[in-house]
Amino acid sequence: MLASGKIKVNRSVLFFVFLKNIVQPVLVLGGLRRIGYGNPIVSEAVLTTAIPAMPIVIMFALQYRVAQAEAASAVFLSVMGSVVTMGVFIALTN
Repeated sequence: MLASGKIKVNRSVLFFVFLKNIVQPVLVLGGLRRIGYGNPIVSEAVLTTAIPAMPIVIMFALQYRVAQAEAASAVFLSVMGSVVTMGVFIALTN
């Protein structure tokens, strides 16, 4: 699916990538720090949530024939963006 179509960048795709790559790990980091957890629990949980969007998103889009190009674009951009965001979260949790 990723190779068969053009990457489509629009608000919904960028919003999804922003939520998955930045907001979700920040919420986990802040929440765990707030309730008193420390490393290695915090770093493991944050890095687990910072993993890019999974291809299952594309499979669901194909199965239900909804937002197929957007799902493929979001997964691609999430993977590309995770190179930077995962590095940032590794630095923040050490």
